[in-house]
Amino acid sequence: MNALNEWYRQLSERDKKVIQIAAPIAALVVLVFGLILPINAAVSDLQKEVDANKKAVVILQAESPQGQAGQGKKSFSSLTNLVTNTSRQSNFKLDRFEEKNDGEISVWFDSISFDKMLSWLATLENEYGVTSSYISISQTSDAGIVRANVRLISEN
Repeated sequence: MNALNEWYRQLSERDKKVIQIAAPIAALVVLVFGLILPINAAVSDLQKEVDANKKAVVILQAESPQGQAGQGKKSFSSLTNLVTNTSRQSNFKLDRFEEKNDGEISVWFDSISFDKMLSWLATLENEYGVTSSYISISQTSDAGIVRANVRLISEN
């Protein structure tokens, strides 16, 4: 610091005036471009991210079974209807089903494509909030075809 003071004292009056004017301007430029603008850009980016996340939440709530208005607990018959209708739409038949307590239904397949069954179960969970609490799968003599028992629960 002493060396800097000594250097400043050796300057001419004109150079001292230039430094007295330029130093605060340089400090202000460094402050603006080095601190304020990057912080402002970061805040702007975060605000855009928050806005995008808010839109995503609205979309997810609108698409989720829990977010849809007027959808309360499913009764046994509506769960049965949902299971039979979605299986029909997936082009396979239920060999047997049995309604259980507490909004559960057990479904048996004597012969079903394993991939089709998994796709159907994913559709039930993702679109209707119906999950499986128990699955029993056994092989058949045909490749890719299984015998299965699935217990489904309505989450909504």
